[in-house]
Amino acid sequence: MSKFRKLLFPLSVVYDGVTRIKNSLYNKNIISSKKFNIPLIIIGNLSVGGTGKTPHTEYISNLIKSIRKTAVLSRGYGRKTSGYVLADPTSKPNDIGDEPLQIFKRITNITVAVCEDRATGIKRLISEQNVATIVLDDAFQHRKIKGSLQILITTFNKPFYDDLLLPAGNLRESISNKSRADIIIVSKCPGNLTRIEKDEILQKIRPLPHQRVFFTAIKYNTPISFHGTDPWMKSSNVLLVSGIVNPIPLQQHLQEQTKMVATLSFKDHHKYTVKDIEHIHQILNKKTNNYVVATTSKDRVKLEELTSQSNSKFTFFEIPITIGFLFNQEKEFNTIISTHVRTYKTSS
Repeated sequence: MSKFRKLLFPLSVVYDGVTRIKNSLYNKNIISSKKFNIPLIIIGNLSVGGTGKTPHTEYISNLIKSIRKTAVLSRGYGRKTSGYVLADPTSKPNDIGDEPLQIFKRITNITVAVCEDRATGIKRLISEQNVATIVLDDAFQHRKIKGSLQILITTFNKPFYDDLLLPAGNLRESISNKSRADIIIVSKCPGNLTRIEKDEILQKIRPLPHQRVFFTAIKYNTPISFHGTDPWMKSSNVLLVSGIVNPIPLQQHLQEQTKMVATLSFKDHHKYTVKDIEHIHQILNKKTNNYVVATTSKDRVKLEELTSQSNSKFTFFEIPITIGFLFNQEKEFNTIISTHVRTYKTSS
């Protein structure tokens, strides 16, 4: 632990006490959670940001949308609106947030909405959109709602069992609350994770008898041009522009796939402006070789309109990502999720 974090540790003890009292009140039903008569799949983490919730939300939504009419409900981090907002083809990041907009653009035939009050959002999705299943993104700590299936995500490089509570660490609540999860996913694993390493992680997680643990890795798909049909060339020089928690894995992937990679990194959920586009142009104009710009799906929803307005002479590419299950776990995971959604009414 760094000296700075040691100074913050007493505050973490206070924070722990507050969160334990809150969770105890819910666990003892002194404060009740709202239940709904449809499957509510909650996806979340114990720590703040960067665990890969969005690609897992997309995966699950794609999996179940043919079983029941499906919606994704998020708080809509970073939006400038408030209350319940339903995504539509005219939605912008300021309306619903960058990640909900990303999900809306990438996953067809689902409904996407945002609302700070999850109960209100659920009620309106059921009554106004007639949805029969809702995936709640980043709602593990939202105890006001009783989920029918709880999925907890932690990362390979920063697992919850090696972290501390805020503000000394990144945990939003103590690791004992992992007991609320039905499924635990270790995300962002290296593709060559060994069974020995897997067993070591399982020993540290110590799953309860009812919990299943899955391991996933990020899969980078073929880059997609923002405008037109410009092909991705592996011989390209690339400027990676991103506003995510950790751009290093994407940078390493591009270094393996292309000729040369330069980087321009912003904070997570960065709100791009025309000045940012001008800055990108200034960087590229100074390069001696021809460059293309690569970015994430989350950044594309904020950059695309700006690049159109600026008539950028440079080609921008989105690097889409999906998740892949390790150790042949995909079939088991799909069966658990699909069976839960398909049979929920008869089992409730």
